[in-house]
Amino acid sequence: MDTKKIWIITLGTLVLSIIIIFGTITYYNQRVEQAQIPNGKQSVLRSYQHSPADPGELLYFIDYCKNVVLFSDLEELNNQEIREGVCTVERELRELALEDNTLLVSNYTPSFSSLDSIISFEPDNYIGIVVDLKGVVRKYDPSLLEKDKLYFCSISEPSWADQFYLQTEPDQDLIFDEGDVSCGGIKTEGTHTIFFSGSIPQAESLNIKQYLVNEQTVSDVMNKKSFLEIKEILKNYPIIWQMEKPINL
Repeated sequence: MDTKKIWIITLGTLVLSIIIIFGTITYYNQRVEQAQIPNGKQSVLRSYQHSPADPGELLYFIDYCKNVVLFSDLEELNNQEIREGVCTVERELRELALEDNTLLVSNYTPSFSSLDSIISFEPDNYIGIVVDLKGVVRKYDPSLLEKDKLYFCSISEPSWADQFYLQTEPDQDLIFDEGDVSCGGIKTEGTHTIFFSGSIPQAESLNIKQYLVNEQTVSDVMNKKSFLEIKEILKNYPIIWQMEKPINL
């Protein structure tokens, strides 16, 4: 790779990092301001489903989802062979009555449910789906965890990609009208998750499949321009995790 290409890649990575860091700082400052609100009589004016409004909120949401599925002691997860769940976000608009005036306060609250407990999805709701990757691999073939690195591709149908999330991994995702494709390699050392997020589409169901592939296939898939061609390639590889849930239209 020549010096010019390296410089362009480095500059692009730097710009993306600045955007994410700025969003995180902004979001953190908003959380601090909320925490410093004085005591007073509060009433909930409105509660509604919310999607992350900037990269900072998205990173907080992702961290929350991953930490719950990997490290929490929730009984509903401890009883599962594979720890997997669904995260949502609610924003409450509250009126805070003080001695001499009133304030409007907006609270951002993520919540978590086991994937098994979700019968169906509601269209347009923003969710995150998170799965313990080591649990998936261990169930499929524990000997694979002895390898240094494993390679995966996923297909989601229909498309429900989150634009903020795509900014965090711009080289690992392909977006088509028919669905979304993501491929990459992950070192087996440490803790890892399968993570998807976006707004539930107006469709009959949401279907996600995770394939175990090899390094060459990752390259082949990511260079394809056709969703059908990619599906044809991945037909030759094992599905190690999948999910399909109906959508209430």
